[in-house]
Amino acid sequence: MAAIDLAVVGAEYTSKRLRWASPGTRRKFARVVREFSRFLGRTATTSDLEPDLVLDWLQSIDRSPHTVNEQRAKLVALWQYAARAGIVAKFPDVPKLRTPRRLPVGFGVPEFARLLAAARGQSLPVCGVPGELWWPALLLLGWATGERFRALTGFRWADYDAASGRLVARAETRKGQDADRLYLLPPWARQAIDALPRAWPEILHHSTSYWLRWNDLLKRAGLPADRWHKTHALRRSHASHLAAAGLDASAALGHSSPLVTRQHYLDPTIVGENRAGLSMPMPIIPPTA
Repeated sequence: MAAIDLAVVGAEYTSKRLRWASPGTRRKFARVVREFSRFLGRTATTSDLEPDLVLDWLQSIDRSPHTVNEQRAKLVALWQYAARAGIVAKFPDVPKLRTPRRLPVGFGVPEFARLLAAARGQSLPVCGVPGELWWPALLLLGWATGERFRALTGFRWADYDAASGRLVARAETRKGQDADRLYLLPPWARQAIDALPRAWPEILHHSTSYWLRWNDLLKRAGLPADRWHKTHALRRSHASHLAAAGLDASAALGHSSPLVTRQHYLDPTIVGENRAGLSMPMPIIPPTA
């Protein structure tokens, strides 16, 4: 079979299979093809879809196993598409890397208080909105709803009823993009939103410098600026504190399986660690003869 530029296959795949996906998702597939080409030192083609070659590329990626598996999943998806379309003869046979499952990390109340205090000290504006107003609103909205970053920054003023405190998370901004969600916000979250100027259609309009500034916020609060403390930690915090209060965290997050919530969202330092060992009888050590 004639070799075809893998970028062409990728463009066809995203056009046909990811037509309704976000632009960010489509860009990730194009980025994987570019990175594979960079590894090869030339333009990647369908003739390069060989298990050993792909594994060599994956092993060369100096990132976490989770990130490497994300790269693998995208290239394998393109490969499967090419095989089904008859562009290549063989289907992919590229094993995933084993990834240890770490304990979920959320913010305890004292940690969140430090984060909120640091947010109130942010003087640099965010798209013209005072930072000391924008950042606390983001934190409190995430703490109250547990929504993901895209939904948090996708809330529009048109979605918010200041009189009742009701806020709609539109399906287009949520994972899966298949269902709206209605929230009744607590007074402290409403107060933070009401303090914002209505400068943009979105309540929390943001710029591309967000992630750098989030890391700076963590450092100012004395918290680790690592992958476990990104904005998604607000969602894990929401789930963990609800579970600790005896509420259904899985339903609150919209998960279809409580196992997903338990394994990936509930911080044991908040919901309670495994204390089975405390119930074990103390061993009796025989006296030395």
